[in-house]
Amino acid sequence: MSTPGWSRAAAAFALTTVLGGTGAWAGPGGFVQHRVIAGETLASIGERYMRTPTLWRDLQSINNIADPQKLVPGSIVKLPLRLVRPAGMAVAQVEFVQGATTGTMPAGKEAAAPAPAPAPAPTPLAAGDAITEGTRLSVPGDGYLRLKLADGSVVRVLADSDVELKRLRGKRPGASYQSVIEVQKGKVESEVAPQPRGRTFEVQAPGAVASVRGTRFDVAVGHEGQMCAAVTEGTVLMKPRKARRNGKTAMVAAGQGAVFDGKGQLSSRQSLPGAPDLTPLPQEFQDPDALTLAMAPLTVTGSGYEVRIARDERLHEVVRNGVFQSEKVKFAALEDGDYTVGVRTINPDGLAGPESHRAIRVHANPVPPLYQSPAPGGRVISEAGQLVCSEVAGSGGVLFEVASDADFRNVRLHEVRAGDCRIGIAGLPPGDYWWRVASLPRGGGEAQRGPFAAGQAFTVAVAPSTGVVDIDDSGESPTLHWQAGSADKFRGQLARDEAFTELVADVELASPAWTLSGQPRGQYFVRLQARDADGLAGPFSPARRVRIGAVVRSGFGDGLTTSDGAPIERP
Repeated sequence: MSTPGWSRAAAAFALTTVLGGTGAWAGPGGFVQHRVIAGETLASIGERYMRTPTLWRDLQSINNIADPQKLVPGSIVKLPLRLVRPAGMAVAQVEFVQGATTGTMPAGKEAAAPAPAPAPAPTPLAAGDAITEGTRLSVPGDGYLRLKLADGSVVRVLADSDVELKRLRGKRPGASYQSVIEVQKGKVESEVAPQPRGRTFEVQAPGAVASVRGTRFDVAVGHEGQMCAAVTEGTVLMKPRKARRNGKTAMVAAGQGAVFDGKGQLSSRQSLPGAPDLTPLPQEFQDPDALTLAMAPLTVTGSGYEVRIARDERLHEVVRNGVFQSEKVKFAALEDGDYTVGVRTINPDGLAGPESHRAIRVHANPVPPLYQSPAPGGRVISEAGQLVCSEVAGSGGVLFEVASDADFRNVRLHEVRAGDCRIGIAGLPPGDYWWRVASLPRGGGEAQRGPFAAGQAFTVAVAPSTGVVDIDDSGESPTLHWQAGSADKFRGQLARDEAFTELVADVELASPAWTLSGQPRGQYFVRLQARDADGLAGPFSPARRVRIGAVVRSGFGDGLTTSDGAPIERP
């Protein structure tokens, strides 16, 4: 448990018997203990703890300190209980914190100190810290803070809030408590534990005050100081912070809310908006870059949603929270795992209604590969077609699936590739298909796969073909003829070798005929490829041997050759 020195100092305000396990640090032998932080002196410690601050010199002899101005950070200073301020001083326990949330200690009086006390600096808060009255809490836009007070009440400080714990005390040990929280900006939610008569629990805004005994409510303060209080359970009394002529009070019951302006005037009192319907939200989210919730469209101008996401069902450990003025709710990405979403509708006056909950799962890693070819909706031929994706760094392989339906209920191909991110589709009959890919973790199997990329459509088409090729080589320049079929264009290649590594011609043909001219006499190899109107190319035809240059023929039409088999060319 992380406990900064300043929070240990705050904890020492109260005795263990009074705080009932709130984290106060009481040492043996009638002492409380304080761990020194940088810049502190015995005088500043005395100002903070002792009934008579000028008795800080007693601490020097009790702790055998040579120089009261030069304390060693991290060292322990013991304070006798008989010298500590009244035991009614209480602390709040930090139960959960998110983001760079900080607390600033109240400044001590400098008059009794021989040297100015160091200016208090904001200190990061951590779960388990104990803080006392006067502490200024700053929760950033991505932060959240959950506090438990000495009487069992729970206070939650939401994102982008500036709050001060004005007063945390017990009038007498074990009896009624006094808790006063001032909200300068942002929002505070409270679950106030029932207490005996005489107990005080107040949330103050610049212009108004909300006070209760036992209830659940929240208070939001806008930039101009207006105060919005929404009550979930019990009753809340709202009134101007300063007594003023014609100042109105409002007794707000469960299901209601009230708004006071920055000057403490009651603006409105109304029923809270209803709970939103979260059933349309998906149960699984797979985006590795952000968490986006598509809420129901807002039908009232100026309304919005208050959203929080927690690791637990009771929404104690809130890792994301915020207010959104549109139905598109977007947070920074979360780690894979199970979460609970809580959403409240906010009306144009800033009052939040009851909260709806929904369990979700984030499953975004390892990230899926990116599609490379074919293009979305592209056409391929099964004989030579391939599905190609980009490789993911650190991946242990790729899972390919091909289905004949967009929902992948009828999977036709299911294969894992550990090497290249590509797979052939030979054997798939012509038709419309969808494919998708998922990454496998290194050293893991299909059970640990990441999310599938969104399915992408493609079509297996009948390969364009040239059909039977006829060659008329009776003249000096042979001519090839073939059937056009469904092809729109053709490609012809002429080479010296059968492997077509020594190309002498590579031409585009608009009709099913090609006259081989312009080449020296000799033996060549020729092949053809058909393409349809969309540019889809079929396989090349088998290579055919062909001769450019007329030869002497017999009466039967056969070419005459020499004794060594070479054709006899016409002069």
